[in-house]
Amino acid sequence: PGPQAERLRHIVRDSGARVLLCSDKHGETLLNALTAEGTEPSPCQLVCLDGDGLLQPPLCPASPHTTQLCQPLPALIQYTSGSTRLPKGVRLFPEQILANACLSGDLFGIDENTRFVNWLPHYHDMGLMGGILYPLLRGGYSVQLGPMDMIRSPAFWLGTISDFRGTMSGGPAFAFAHCLSNVSHRDCEALDLSSWQTAFCGAEPIPADLLPLFRQRFAKAGLKPEAVFACYGLAEFTLFAAGEHEKAAPPPMPQGCADAHPCRLSDQTRAGLSIFDAETRRPVPDGTQGEIWLRGPSVADGYLGLPDETAASFLVRPEVPAGHSLQDFWLRTGDLGLVLGDWLYVTGRIKDTLIAKGRKLAAGLHDALNPSAAAAFMVSQTATDNAVLLIERRSPSAVIDDPEGLASKIRKAVWGEWGIVLDDVRFLQRGTLDRTSSGKIRRQEVATAWRDEQAGRRSPVPVAERSVPA
Repeated sequence: PGPQAERLRHIVRDSGARVLLCSDKHGETLLNALTAEGTEPSPCQLVCLDGDGLLQPPLCPASPHTTQLCQPLPALIQYTSGSTRLPKGVRLFPEQILANACLSGDLFGIDENTRFVNWLPHYHDMGLMGGILYPLLRGGYSVQLGPMDMIRSPAFWLGTISDFRGTMSGGPAFAFAHCLSNVSHRDCEALDLSSWQTAFCGAEPIPADLLPLFRQRFAKAGLKPEAVFACYGLAEFTLFAAGEHEKAAPPPMPQGCADAHPCRLSDQTRAGLSIFDAETRRPVPDGTQGEIWLRGPSVADGYLGLPDETAASFLVRPEVPAGHSLQDFWLRTGDLGLVLGDWLYVTGRIKDTLIAKGRKLAAGLHDALNPSAAAAFMVSQTATDNAVLLIERRSPSAVIDDPEGLASKIRKAVWGEWGIVLDDVRFLQRGTLDRTSSGKIRRQEVATAWRDEQAGRRSPVPVAERSVPA
């Protein structure tokens, strides 16, 4: 229901889906979502399965399709949030899925002895590829949990690993943080995590202290410290791009990366990854932050029905001398990072670099706002889909008559453009935000001040209009 219904209708139309299968109990809800509460024709046929998995008569017939898939047909279309107002479909063919299964399978040691425990949603690339397809393709065994089971009780996730002698399981950083906060010492006493060989943390950036704390906390349950490690990937690269078991401690963290845990690079993953200056498209030296670019057989075929965006992200050549080995096509990930030796530090996400576009998008909704005087940042390193926007007025005399209404418009625009929830929108007096000597907004300092305020360590950030929280 709600905003997801519009996304669902778009995905069904965009993909040219002819049938949507669902459980009996969700049939009416999905029918309402597909038809916009009965105001639109259904874009596809809806078929329910009963408790025994048998097909029931269709709830609604299929309507004529407005979008047709290009030939040849991909194996699947993985939808991901992007820079457009609606989800983009990543076209994945069998050879890309098989290549990525081999890459991750070889580095993680996935074989017939692997016992995977998966709680991640099946529509997510990590849940679908890592939790279902790759164990199947490599001959392993996979236990499936409902995502809400883990959210309600992280001890249930760890208990399933313990009970089924799981060897491989993982998730985003919030899942590991959720365990630290909500699995009691008494819960730990009932766990045996000695079988857990591959505990991957796949959200980036990962707080520097998260994985060490997780190792320490669950060592008493038999968890081996070397089992826990960071990795990096994205749907446009099928799934897995870098990261493996940490055979040694990472090097001292470089300037500006104090809050990020790196992932280890092998010769294989290092060869398919490079850091480029996002503006000049030239490679940067090790230790220099830039945009992460990827290449190799795991790169997807592009976005469904979006040739311009495909060309901008998937068919990119770097600016290097002729004959240079980097003169291949690359995938621009939009993620920021740097390489230091055998380690990749992911220092920011594309959603955390929307400062210029995000503030212009917000400022464009009211002429009282100044797009050059704004700070947008993530709520925390473990809440990477939630952000804050602080933006100044153009002048002391600029008036915002309805701050709540404007904040609502900004939230809707940012959600539609990037799929990001703005937890807090504030309209500030001109000159309020901290600046450098050259007049640039010191976004990290502003973010720290806001987080300190939320934690009660600092007085509230001053505002001109009232604060407009979600």
